[in-house]
Amino acid sequence: MSVVRLVAGLAAGAAFALLPPSCAVLGTTPSPERPIWERIDLPSLTACGGCHAEVYDEWAKSLHHGAWNNQNVQTATKEFAKLECRPCHSPQPVLPTGLDRAPAFRDFNHDDGVHCLSCHGLDRAKGGGVAATRTIENAPCKPRREPRLQRAEMCFPCHEPTHQAFQDYYRSDAFATRVRCVDCHMQPTEHRRGRSHGPNGGFNADFVRRAVGWRCWLENGVVHVELRNRCGHKFPGEIPSRSFLVQVTFTGAPAPTDPAHALLRRSHKGEDRPDNRLEPDEVRVLRFPLPGGATGATVELLFKPLPLLPIESSFRIGSWSSTG
Repeated sequence: MSVVRLVAGLAAGAAFALLPPSCAVLGTTPSPERPIWERIDLPSLTACGGCHAEVYDEWAKSLHHGAWNNQNVQTATKEFAKLECRPCHSPQPVLPTGLDRAPAFRDFNHDDGVHCLSCHGLDRAKGGGVAATRTIENAPCKPRREPRLQRAEMCFPCHEPTHQAFQDYYRSDAFATRVRCVDCHMQPTEHRRGRSHGPNGGFNADFVRRAVGWRCWLENGVVHVELRNRCGHKFPGEIPSRSFLVQVTFTGAPAPTDPAHALLRRSHKGEDRPDNRLEPDEVRVLRFPLPGGATGATVELLFKPLPLLPIESSFRIGSWSSTG
């Protein structure tokens, strides 16, 4: 997503959050001809935001919202000339089509990316309404309790067919202990009922820091960097855009030495490079010998969420120095 578009989107969400949570706001009152659950052709703000302003504001800052307009996605897909990428970046409701396959492509209203109704929409032929964790009688959007909404497989249609996130998840400790995707990526909010719909992923520095454990030490002239993947999937995440850089700068050498580094990421299609991400729950030790004359080292752990961002925009996961 461009900086201009991102700022504009956040400003719009922040402004709307000040409006009263009335379903009469912005013409969102449903009519017999146009119930809310049939409004996926309208922006999420219009379709659902009138009653759910706070949730809309969270979602507006998320990558789900920017799934179509994100500049890195546009570049990687050649503006979606790669047709296989379209359904997950502008999906029709996934529940009616099933959680074991890719979604149907929504060939309209692309600017909303993963629309509210992409996840919450139900089959109109079976009475419509929206999927929810509980049934609320007489609510305008006709919330119906849908157990599938809270299953990990709710994320399967977009995160498995091409990204293989569930191949990782099904062999992780998270799956074995029944930790679901939402338990990490959509944690309960403290001030209202429900879960956060915000940017709880690769653009949230604090969230990323919790995803990997690490420690460093210098022993027998070798810098050791131990990494522990705390995710229920590979780290960094499922797409090649995510990269994790371990950079080691040496000190005390008689002449300047170049930093040593290890770059962990998924390989791009057709790229002659191994996929060296951390496996789920893996503990890996990287070793960096001190060059001749060096007496110490400094380690920086950097996470870069998108390839078009400069290295200066990386999240610093942590740093360590042998001198304390």
